[in-house]
Parts: sequence; structure tokens; C-alpha cells
Amino acid sequence: MSRSETASMFPALAVFLLISTATVVTSGQDQIPVKVFVLAGQSNMQGQAVIDLDHEEHYNGGRGILNTVMTDPGNQPAMNHLRNRRGEWKVRRDVFIRYRTDEELKKGGLTIGFTGYGGQHHFGPELQFGHVVGHAFDEPVLLIKTAWGGKSLQTDFRPPSSGGETGPYYQKMLDEVEEAFEAIDEEFPELAGRPRELAGFVWMQGWNDMVSEEAATEYEDNLVNLINDLRSHWDKPGLPVIVGELGNGGDDVSDGMQRLRAAQRAACEREDNGGSVVFVPTAQHARPAEDSPNTTHGHHWFGNAESYFYIGHDLGAAMVDLIHGDKPRVLILGDSISIGYTRHVRRLLADDAIVIRPTLNLDGAENCEGTKKGIDHIERWLELDGGDWDVIHFNFGLHDMKHVDPETGRNSNDPAHPEQSPPDRYREQLEEIVSKLKATGAELIFATTTPVPEGGVRPFRDPQMIARYNEIALEIMAANEVSVNDLNGLVLPQMDSLMRPVDVHFTPEGSTTLAAQVAEKIKEALER
Repeated sequence: MSRSETASMFPALAVFLLISTATVVTSGQDQIPVKVFVLAGQSNMQGQAVIDLDHEEHYNGGRGILNTVMTDPGNQPAMNHLRNRRGEWKVRRDVFIRYRTDEELKKGGLTIGFTGYGGQHHFGPELQFGHVVGHAFDEPVLLIKTAWGGKSLQTDFRPPSSGGETGPYYQKMLDEVEEAFEAIDEEFPELAGRPRELAGFVWMQGWNDMVSEEAATEYEDNLVNLINDLRSHWDKPGLPVIVGELGNGGDDVSDGMQRLRAAQRAACEREDNGGSVVFVPTAQHARPAEDSPNTTHGHHWFGNAESYFYIGHDLGAAMVDLIHGDKPRVLILGDSISIGYTRHVRRLLADDAIVIRPTLNLDGAENCEGTKKGIDHIERWLELDGGDWDVIHFNFGLHDMKHVDPETGRNSNDPAHPEQSPPDRYREQLEEIVSKLKATGAELIFATTTPVPEGGVRPFRDPQMIARYNEIALEIMAANEVSVNDLNGLVLPQMDSLMRPVDVHFTPEGSTTLAAQVAEKIKEALER
């Protein structure tokens, strides 16, 4: 059946299809589609991880709650992004979430609290899943969570293709997704007017089927039918699907649990599920009851925050890998100049590589600034999207040259004030960064720092010092056998046509010119 025939039979679905497959015809920021992921299942998808309830009698003295596990040095690198410098829970501006509970509609930027409980004392897999996919894509992300506790796939979520009575929660899931699509403009003004792409489906469920021999026996077929029916209903035959293992209890579990896990894995490996389905093991994230807040809730991973955090991470990483495929992976590190050209580079290399850069907000980019920030954040950047880079294109220099007030540490327009990183410190810090980049085994490309126009750029940078900083950088690159992309040489003869007046930044045409050379150098590196 064609897309138009399907839409004509189901008017509500027609609206959904028009939304989810809209052609991009607008300009500017509106060109960026919203990547929508549906997260479905029962209580463990609802989210049972405890954040801050540390009552001695009821929550095991705070063992295994998020506030506690975040203090573990082993968890700090993975979890530090959850709070800002003031210790407040971060709210992402590029990843949004919608979850209708029995009591309320929860919607907003991704943060803690999007569970079936009131308040902000719990979280589920959505938290780190959202961070992982948010870092991996330039596009803004919307998570639609549709989950209810104590529901089985055999009856409650029973898909039409399994025969018998279709499960009421199967239909309710479809209704909530459609409702969410129709309400995006009103509920998320930041996303209004953008095209929407249904990008993936995540399933985390199984406990209620595990406790019934009959339900467990037919689970494999029911899960395959669920996937195929959803793809058919949404007219997305290749929709990426991630299935999280029923990993409660770790490895030492009952025969019934093992049987259910085997059914989940088998369903994902079946040829008739249409492909693009991945089984994600989770048993390795089980934690002992004695180290968890809810010591009697084995069906809820004992409420352990580590378990839910790392499960969300693995589900997100699997989704990103499934969408990106096996293309070479490229990381771009740099300041606002690189922010200007990265999107164009991604377009130019769309058939050749996956291009990633640090992201923090709806603009889709984090400014890597100078070598001082680079020293502090290089490990985090290298771990984005799972790391494993084939090529890293990087630059540091413009921020190092900025003059700063020695008393306040703020940017300065006074030529008498020192640079943020004077030449000797720039050399030392850049050498340390290059050492860490080389340890990845990736092909490295350093982009020379682009010119500073005469006339008093603010904050103050001495145009004559560009040559000095580039000279230092080129010495380091030669000593470390790092390839060089001479963006400075590209721009110097055409500054007036590529750069904004009395500004270190570039016109749109200038950014596309830079992007063409960056993409060419990356292609050369990929072919080596």
C-alpha cells in the first residue's frame, strides 16, 4: 500500500505522516528537523531510579541514589554533565521530553523528574539516553515517553498482527505519539515550525511476560509483530528500533528470566523484523540490593541510579550507532569559526563520514574556545558519541590571543593587558592537547588560526600576533607529524570578501569557503 493510500484510509495518520516526513523548504534555523524518539514499555521505562530520597529507614541511607553515586570518582566523568557549576540540575535546550502520566502532562527540556512520580526525585533511562543522542546530532531532539507499570506484551501491548484482541495500551501508545506530534508547536515553542522526523523507537519491557510461561513462550513472536506493526502504522519500514534486555538481577537469575532474555534477543535477530533492530544487554548494570535504595524492589533494579543511568547510556549509544551505521567517524574541535563551518562540512561529507562536534544547546554547538578550556575538557570531547574517532580536525588560537583583565579575568579591550594564554603557555597547553589527541590513534588535522582584521577587534587581539601563534602551532604539529589545514593562508588574500568588518568571524559565504577546504582535508585523511 502506498503512503498516499495509507494516509487516505486513516485521516489522523495522514496528519502524522505529513508532519513526520515534511520536506524542508524553509531557510535558516527552521531547516533543521526535529529528531523524535519514542520510548515505550512498562515501569522500568517509566523510571524508578532514586535521586535524593535518603531516608534511613526507607532508602537504605542513601546508598545507590543519584546524589550518592555521583560522588564516586569512577562515575564523575560520566555524570558530571548532569549538574551545572552551581550544583543545579541542568536542563537541556536542545533535547526535549514529553511524558503523560496518570496525573499530569510533563514536558520541557531534558532533566530529572520525567517519571510516573510527582516532583523531581526519580529518573529513568530517558535521562542519559537523551544526553547521548543530544550530543550525537546537530538537530534538536524530542523524546516522547509512553510507558505504564505492570503491563504485558501478551495482553496490554498486544499488537494487531499477533491476532486476538489488540492490547489497549498498544492503541494508547499510538494515540499518545500522535497527540504529541500534533501538540509540538504549542507545547514546545522552541520547535515550532520545524519539520519532524520520527527517528527511532526504544522498547524496555518484559517483567510481566516473564512471570507467565504462556506469555514468555510467545514473547519472541509478539515482539517481532509489535515492531512490524508500529513500522507499518507509522509508514517507516526501516525505523531504527532498540530493545533493552530485561537485565534485572544480573547474571544469576531464574530460568524464566533467562528464557525471556533469549526471546528478546531472538526477536531482534529475526530476519522478518525488517532489519535495523538491535538488542542491548543490560544485566551488567545490575547492582546488589544492599548497595541500592529500594532493597526489596528487584523488579525495579532496586531503584539504583547507576543502573538506570548506564542503561540509558547504552540504549542511546546503540541508537546512535544504528542511525549512523559504519561510516568513518570525524570529530571537529574548535571555536566559533569552526561552529560556522561544521554544518556545511557535515553536508559535504554526508556520504563519506559521520561528523560530530561538541554540542550544548539548541544552536547545536559548544565553543571549544582556547587551549585553557581544551585542557579541562579534552577527555570529555574525545568520549562524545562513544569516541573511536577516525579523524580529528582541531584548532586553538583565537581565544588564547584575547587580552584579559588580570584582576577580573574578564575579556579586555586594553592592549596593555596580557593574553588569555601568552605564547609560552599556549605552546605548553597545545602540546598537552596534541599528546592526548595522538593517543586516540586518529588521523589528526590542525587548522591554522584565521586572521584578525585591523581596526580594533573586541575583545582586543593584536593582528600581528596571529603569525606568532601559528608559528608555535606549526612547530608542534611538525614535531608530532600532524597534518595541517592552512585556513589562514586560504583567508588572507580574500579577507574583505570572506570576513565581517572589524570582526574575527565570517560571512555565510566565508563559512562555506572554509568548509570546502576543511571537507577536502578530511577526505584526504580518510583515504590515507
